[in-house]
Amino acid sequence: MQIMRKATFEAVVIIFCLCCSVPGIFRVAGVYATVENKYHLTMEGELETAFEGEIEGYWRTYGKEGVFVGADGIEIQYMTFVRPDERGALVIVNGRTESYIKYKELIYDLGKQEFSLYTYDHRGQGFSGRMTENPQKGHVWNFDDYVDDLKTFYDTVVNAKRHDKLFLLAHSMGGAVASLYIEAYKDDFDAVILSSPLHEPSAGILSSRLTCAKVKATSRARDFFIWLFGWEPRYVVSTGDYTDLPFDRNRLTHSEVRYNLFRKEYERHPRVKTGGPTTHWVSSACEAARQARQNAAQITIPVLVLQAGEDTAVTPKGQVEFCKNLKAGGKNYCEGEAPVIIRGAYHELFMEKDEYRIPALTKILDFINAQYIE
Repeated sequence: MQIMRKATFEAVVIIFCLCCSVPGIFRVAGVYATVENKYHLTMEGELETAFEGEIEGYWRTYGKEGVFVGADGIEIQYMTFVRPDERGALVIVNGRTESYIKYKELIYDLGKQEFSLYTYDHRGQGFSGRMTENPQKGHVWNFDDYVDDLKTFYDTVVNAKRHDKLFLLAHSMGGAVASLYIEAYKDDFDAVILSSPLHEPSAGILSSRLTCAKVKATSRARDFFIWLFGWEPRYVVSTGDYTDLPFDRNRLTHSEVRYNLFRKEYERHPRVKTGGPTTHWVSSACEAARQARQNAAQITIPVLVLQAGEDTAVTPKGQVEFCKNLKAGGKNYCEGEAPVIIRGAYHELFMEKDEYRIPALTKILDFINAQYIE
């Protein structure tokens, strides 16, 4: 009996050690669970060496910078990563406050799947032109300008090369931009993936739609004085310039290593730092989100919506309504007929811990690969 107990104990110790050392095995809520990494995506334990090695190497080898002129003459900075052996291409549309330098690991992981990548920084943030005297204010005069910029990017840069398959991959605010785009331009892309899309902003304990209505009313009043006196657009209440928030106070990602890496990139390129949104931006974003979910029935291409289970930046309600309206139109539906929930994840699915990021990216790559099956 003692021999059997000793053997059992040794077996448990061996299993415990294997779970701690084998990539793809994670502890979730006190239980060890296996997450399949069939696409060999970068893992947190590899980042310390991989970021300055393979990832930066990929950026230097394939990355090409460029500029195009967007709506109202604003210069939009972009990057391309064109592979001669590509099996297709993706256009990445990032979120508010983001820059493409935040997506180095994602671009590397997608590039390894033999896709060419195209991405750019929205007006008013990143390396692109500003519309306010304070360059850190997150501002846009008209949300449709974002959509027009994407169309110009598609027509002048992306479409300059023929791609057998072309996909649109958008995150957060970029998800609202992408939704409006494919509702207006139905045939430019073969499929779209929306990660934590802004189909309704989160307003904490208040009703999101009530908050949007209040901000819209105050924004209209201030817009009159901006027009009359040339006032600078102001930050929405309780926000301001860029703050380097400590990891333990963030609600964007559970991954400390990925969080610190992107903050380090922003310190290396302080020009990209963006603070809170202006009241006009919030008003415009609320209206854009409403239009995106209400007009979802106009979309005709395959759609995948990824929903972060513990998102505090956008509401699941807006994403559910988007998929419901898409299906009601009778022309199409979200993959799975509803948002695919990555349970436990925060807003930044591309920057999350492996246990959330790998399932999210695996779902994306499975969805994309399915588009090649006739």
